Amino acid sequence: MRLASDRTEDDDRTAEIDGRRSVVTFQTSTGPVAVDDWGYVLQGRNGSPLRSDRLASAVHDLLVIDASRDGTDAGRFRDDEIVRMKDGLGGRAVVASYISIGEASDYRDYWRDGWTDTGTASGRRTDQAPEWLGPVNPDWPESRKVRYWNERWQDIIFNDRHTGEIDAIVRAGFDAAYLDIVDAYYFWAEEVPDRERRAGDPADARQAARRMVDFIVDLTAHARETNPDFFVIPQNGAWILDDLGSDATRRKAYLDAIGGIAVEDVYFGGNADENNPLDPDEATIAVLKRDFLSHGKPVFAVDYVNGGARVSEFIRQAREDGFIPYAAPRRDLDRLAGPHDGGSPYVIPTDGDDVLRGSMRADRIEGLGGRDRIDGRGGPDILYGGTGADRLSGGRGADTIGGGGGSDHLSGGPGADRFVFRSARDSGPSHSARDTIHDFSPSSGDRIDLRGIDADSGRSGNQGFDFVGTDPFSGRASELRCVRTATDTWLRGDTNGDGRPDFIVHLDDPIWIGANHILL
Repeated sequence: MRLASDRTEDDDRTAEIDGRRSVVTFQTSTGPVAVDDWGYVLQGRNGSPLRSDRLASAVHDLLVIDASRDGTDAGRFRDDEIVRMKDGLGGRAVVASYISIGEASDYRDYWRDGWTDTGTASGRRTDQAPEWLGPVNPDWPESRKVRYWNERWQDIIFNDRHTGEIDAIVRAGFDAAYLDIVDAYYFWAEEVPDRERRAGDPADARQAARRMVDFIVDLTAHARETNPDFFVIPQNGAWILDDLGSDATRRKAYLDAIGGIAVEDVYFGGNADENNPLDPDEATIAVLKRDFLSHGKPVFAVDYVNGGARVSEFIRQAREDGFIPYAAPRRDLDRLAGPHDGGSPYVIPTDGDDVLRGSMRADRIEGLGGRDRIDGRGGPDILYGGTGADRLSGGRGADTIGGGGGSDHLSGGPGADRFVFRSARDSGPSHSARDTIHDFSPSSGDRIDLRGIDADSGRSGNQGFDFVGTDPFSGRASELRCVRTATDTWLRGDTNGDGRPDFIVHLDDPIWIGANHILL
């Protein structure tokens, strides 16, 4: 896995980490994507199918979803749907497909009813069951452990015919695979019941870890034959490099294959599905820092917690450890929570009063009716209000901001921002229609874009304004003048030649505005 921030051989895979904010930039097949938050959802509410249109509006920098809307091959997301998710309303994101490589589930199409006497994973195995099919997972009875090193199981995951699960994921256009049950290596080494042991099973944790590492390295190399930027994120298996012992070759190969590691229940541990007591696993946290974070591999931490206090404490501790947290409200992952810094998980405008927040990427957000609050956060955003009195804030980055109808309040934030007015009606002469720009900074490269306004209503076509400075109107259409007081600045435009302003923009600071600060 190549990070876009790679610099020198010694510094090759280092993410920006300052103890409060962890950022990694992944190099994908469509360009670099900066990630400092993530989301994880595998099904719709109460087991309903996932919706591609809704996922396309998610704000997360990295989104982990199932490859299929309903778990079946027929329900797999199309490549055009994945494209929209990667570059939807929330802006460019890394989209990773969930896949279990350590268990087989009876709702997947590779499952055969004849493998058990009931046709389900919880039934008794028959003589038709493949040799790689292991015991039932008591926590998830629709799944059974697998001998992941078995060639026939691996053939289901990837093969030279390109008919495997990974092949379908790559073909659909996913950036990465999110590999679940990587800690199956420890199960087969230390936890498998004696009655389930067979000749050829791993003798110890080192042998089991080596087999899992080889499996992951091989499947990643296979995927990269089609997409050289493809990477994997193993879930759990935090101790796998430690269990390799002194095998430096496998350690290096594993770190090159993975884009990061995901871990569950590191902070709130226990037997409940959600809201276990706070009990940070300090030993595992230390290993994650040593074996992954120190090598520039981000740690994606998910704990299953809800309620403001628990979520806040989880996010605080995870970020202090340098991890990227996601607080999942339910263990069955049937609803997407918002990013770790608050806000909605989706950008979905309505005709009501919305609060719409972008991501740290380049977002495009357009309000509809109502009095909307639109916050672009990071990245070069494009933000437009609707018909109501809206508040728009670009945040960091060179943003494009337009209020639309109503009396809007516009703020660009740091960066060279462009405030766009597409009609004289966007900021009319009355107080109820007039827009205010709150932080216009000519020295930062901010500009006011009036090129969409027809400055002369008496002529056909789209006429531009003539900037006359502080001079009064002369009775000629298309004049734009600037009025500056001790506390404010006003841009006033006459579009019909009657000597009165038909278009007014208010700037809430006394600023010297010249023609070079306005796109006419």
